[in-house]
Amino acid sequence: MTVLITGGSGFVGINIIERLLNENINIVNYATLPVPSEAVDSLEGRNGKYYYIEGDVLDTKLLDTTIKNYNIKIIIHAAVITPDFEREQKFSKNIANVNYMGTVEVLEAARRNSIEKFIYLSSCTVYGDTGFQGDVLKESESIPSPRTLYEITKYAAERTALRYKELFGLQVIVARLGYVFGTWEYYTGIRHTLSVPFQVTRHASLNQEALLPRPGLRDWVYSRDVANSILQILLKKELNYDLYNIGSGQSWTVEEWCKLLEKEFPNFTYKIVKNSDEANVEFFNLEDINQLSVERLQSDVGYSTKYGLEEAFQDYMGWIKNTSLFWTSPNK
Repeated sequence: MTVLITGGSGFVGINIIERLLNENINIVNYATLPVPSEAVDSLEGRNGKYYYIEGDVLDTKLLDTTIKNYNIKIIIHAAVITPDFEREQKFSKNIANVNYMGTVEVLEAARRNSIEKFIYLSSCTVYGDTGFQGDVLKESESIPSPRTLYEITKYAAERTALRYKELFGLQVIVARLGYVFGTWEYYTGIRHTLSVPFQVTRHASLNQEALLPRPGLRDWVYSRDVANSILQILLKKELNYDLYNIGSGQSWTVEEWCKLLEKEFPNFTYKIVKNSDEANVEFFNLEDINQLSVERLQSDVGYSTKYGLEEAFQDYMGWIKNTSLFWTSPNK
């Protein structure tokens, strides 16, 4: 089996690629940038074969050629621009084109080439304002109310993907990823909103004090748990739903993560500042989004979280020790 993943050079994509390669699944990473050299070494030492194609999701001809050349039957569509506020202002049209029309182009390629399964990686941020209301966010009950261009284009893309399922019989599954952090997260120039655990870990590794605007209670989900869930969705032949939240099912605070960092990095300190303007850690929202329900994922594919707070921390620290600090380089 050979799977095409678009935008697989982002950190979530690399984790998914690693996991699938372990299962002897061949991977074609169709992306505008290659993975970092250290990731190439990791990917090439696994069971499946890894291929990289430098390509844009708006390039119809190259998409078709790639799918045909590698006999692709399954696509994981992860290519997206995740902008901060400044980039959203400067490159609004480009964001809309890549995030939405790029999805349409990949869907069209899937339809033309009789793709058997299309997994669209969406985001919990599509819930928008709804994410701060009520309690647990459920796929069937919590109505999205997106605000930013990223949220709007992701929601439009997932609804379009599901419409393609109805129109053309394409097997589409939408996975709304929670707040992901973990191994291989790094500055790419495409993803400007780096996770909060990444930010504070970077401060710790550089012996800098982390200034938090608040404790930061969320159901942070580790990148390797996300990769496990995508593998389960990919391999499951009969699915009862076409939309799944992917979260951890448990919540903890960034402050708790910082307390673990204090033990690991003796020179690291942190504090919660009263004035949010003083913070050097960006949460990207004024309040924390509610926890995602993962009942569908648990009941349908047997998903269970492997990495809680302690497990994720230990795995992440082990990865850092065995990987150079390329990920702490300045944002470019």
